[in-house]
Amino acid sequence: MPTTRHIIVCEGESERAYLLRLQSFLDAQPMVDGGFEPRLRFIGPEHAVAKSGSFGRLKGTYNRTRAANKRAASIQVWTDFDLYHRNDARCADHYAAKPSGIPDFLFSFHNFEDFFALHHEGDALAEWLRLGQRHFASPLHSQGYLPEIERIFPGYAKGGLPAGFVSWQSLRNLKAHLHLQPNGANPHNLLGIRSFATFLVHEMETAYPGALDPTPVAPAPNPWFP
Repeated sequence: MPTTRHIIVCEGESERAYLLRLQSFLDAQPMVDGGFEPRLRFIGPEHAVAKSGSFGRLKGTYNRTRAANKRAASIQVWTDFDLYHRNDARCADHYAAKPSGIPDFLFSFHNFEDFFALHHEGDALAEWLRLGQRHFASPLHSQGYLPEIERIFPGYAKGGLPAGFVSWQSLRNLKAHLHLQPNGANPHNLLGIRSFATFLVHEMETAYPGALDPTPVAPAPNPWFP
């Protein structure tokens, strides 16, 4: 299977940190069919970090990345949806009028931390859903949600992730929790709204068929018929 390559223009360091952990995980997977490269490659060079989620900054970063990688088949833009939901700095207006050369963005709904939460399960996931009662319909600003995220996920630091964060289990959790993304609200009726989480799961399932299926649970033994 040939390697599929995506260059990802990121909003910030959190997204880049995730891509680095993801690529490290993919690089460690066994090669097949005599290949020498992983089946997926997510290239996130430092110059492709916009350091802002504003449409103008992302557009400029995308254009510079495209100019430097004219033959790249896939250059995607990954950013948070909160600015576009609230129309801060007229982000929604600018997105609605984006030129044809700019691809539809891949969004975290509403923030990277919400994407991060989808990789978890159990009590932490339940706590995040409780936070969502205030956050999902009308996304909070960072000063409103970060203290809660740090409480729910002790040790979380913006812009960094533990070395083992990306694993088959965390990716299976991501797939299982796609329906929990708060992506139903689109108050400005924007077209071309895509989910980075959904995009990632699709790419992983295409490259590694069956790997994100739930881990089979062995049936309990029958005590009467050992």
